[in-house]
Amino acid sequence: MKTNKLITFISSSLLVLSTVPLSSCGPFETKESFKEYKRSYKMNEVKVAEQNTFKKLNNITYPNGSDPTKSILLDSEKEAYNNFSNKTYHAIANSFTKDNMSYATIGLYSLMNEMYGAISRDDLKAQYDELLGLTEGNRYSFFRKLMRANSFANEDSTTQLKNAAFFTHEFNYSQSYLATLTDLYCEAYQLSFRNDAGKMVEWVNKAVNSDGFIDTQFLELTDDSVLYLFSTLYFKNMWASKYLAKDNVEDDFTLSNGSKIKATFMQHSYTTESYYDYGDYIAVTDYYAKGSASITYLVPKKVEDNIFELTKDVNIFENDKTKEVKDDSEYRSWFTVNLKTPKFTLKTDVDFKESFPSLGLGSIFDSDYDSFHNAFDDAGLNNYNIYVHVMKQRNEVEFNEDGTVVKSVTMAGMSKESAMPMDYNVIDVNLNQPFIYIIRDINDTPIFVGHVDNPKA
Repeated sequence: MKTNKLITFISSSLLVLSTVPLSSCGPFETKESFKEYKRSYKMNEVKVAEQNTFKKLNNITYPNGSDPTKSILLDSEKEAYNNFSNKTYHAIANSFTKDNMSYATIGLYSLMNEMYGAISRDDLKAQYDELLGLTEGNRYSFFRKLMRANSFANEDSTTQLKNAAFFTHEFNYSQSYLATLTDLYCEAYQLSFRNDAGKMVEWVNKAVNSDGFIDTQFLELTDDSVLYLFSTLYFKNMWASKYLAKDNVEDDFTLSNGSKIKATFMQHSYTTESYYDYGDYIAVTDYYAKGSASITYLVPKKVEDNIFELTKDVNIFENDKTKEVKDDSEYRSWFTVNLKTPKFTLKTDVDFKESFPSLGLGSIFDSDYDSFHNAFDDAGLNNYNIYVHVMKQRNEVEFNEDGTVVKSVTMAGMSKESAMPMDYNVIDVNLNQPFIYIIRDINDTPIFVGHVDNPKA
């Protein structure tokens, strides 16, 4: 009789695989602090000391530099990733019952690619292929572009995507799976979960530059856990056009139920070439320093409208070029955007067990299926099913006058010189009601998405 072995995958999303017998299954702070963070990333890997049952299995050289690397993305790559982001965002949003959901699309995408090499069911591989898009080889090629765009640090902008796998020391891991993880910039370790679980916590907290971001309780370890996968995102970027604290105002934020609360709003102005008008709502983009990243806000034109209802059947990660508003006159002018946005610091935990069934992937949590056996090459596991026990993501997001800080574990200024004076059309954008925001990297690829229902929650 086969027994179920639970694997634990953890990421910026947390995924845990376990074994269970079948019979029992049924804001920037200061400039000095920022430099200290930069020093910590001179290492290629987030180092944790080896000891006793804990050892490193591979060597990873992350892309590294002071600036992000821009790549040419194929239309097929953009379409596949945007579709993945949209399907997963709506699935999570529909199952989320609290205010202010946030979700690192890049963290889940990274994690699911790491999981793919461990899949031991053809039907499950087909389901992953449908959701992730592209062929396996083309996905890995695209993922390397993601890594190059999101592995850099300088005084104004920092984005770091880190990945790690932790195998139990009790069973032999698969060498071919280890090779796949290495190709995906995933550090791999083997350890005793009973004795060395703190090493996983240490690795995650170092990766997001935060003591106490997770603890051992977050891992949800069991006696049957055999593998954890992590993908972490650390994003700390200054605005291209800064907000000034002296311009902050206290004003009303209208909640979804029509009631109002007082919130602190930041205000600044910047120029942009265009924005998108979708009839009942607009999408306008602001920029981070040195063109390292951007953020797009989706907000209704009327306070009484609901942005989630307006976008529920829309792929919010793709811009509809037919809706783009720009000045096409002979003496083309740009738009001055007067943006007013609430300050906020939000924390979100996403449990993928709640949303994955609607994506057709609920079976990965079912102990009756042997879903991820290819992670191991050990006869001792022949009588066990390997399935997902825990899969979740923790996010912290802070918007302040200096910029945006995102910590996740699953987990551009524009200028143009002209010989003639330029006229500027002006648009006022007031984020004084629930809105959606999408953070994109230098390749315009969405890496983080969230919605703000209540900036004071």
